Amino acid sequence: MLETERLILRPLTPEDEDDVFVYQSDPDVVRYIPWPVRTRNQVRDALAGAALQHRFSETGDFLLLAIVHKGLANVIGQSNVSIVSKDDKQGEFGYVIGPAYARRGFATEASRAIIDYAFGQAGLHRLTARIDTRNPASAAVARKLGMRREAEFIEDEFFKGEWSSSWIYAILRAEWTRGRGPA
Repeated sequence: MLETERLILRPLTPEDEDDVFVYQSDPDVVRYIPWPVRTRNQVRDALAGAALQHRFSETGDFLLLAIVHKGLANVIGQSNVSIVSKDDKQGEFGYVIGPAYARRGFATEASRAIIDYAFGQAGLHRLTARIDTRNPASAAVARKLGMRREAEFIEDEFFKGEWSSSWIYAILRAEWTRGRGPA
């Protein structure tokens, strides 16, 4: 479990179904996310699958965390971090915030906690975020975190029936610990 001033980040559980369904069934929220608008059964299945993932030490391992608002005690979004390469200490992370909580700094706050964990306890050297170029709000979060845009891949993925392009944002542990990220 990770904690910030306003948030608790903890593993998603089946009991989170109602809160998670709110944003995972919203077409605007999932527009740039690699899963479709989900039915209640699909949310239930996704939560059951997430509950099986407990390890975070090998290439391909990931953590899927609920972003819980302390004052409301409900799940307002989710964040994930994965190990892309154990040998190279590379990771990737992402975030989703429900529309009722957007533009209030929750994605940035949750991501700071994830980055602290990835570089601290998990010992990663480099973190990236892959962002659809049609999602400038997500890119703004990456910049607030002190990440730099390292690449733009043009039409690199056939995504939800159309070609899409991606930005790759990245930050190194040394940059984060120097204060570039947490500023």
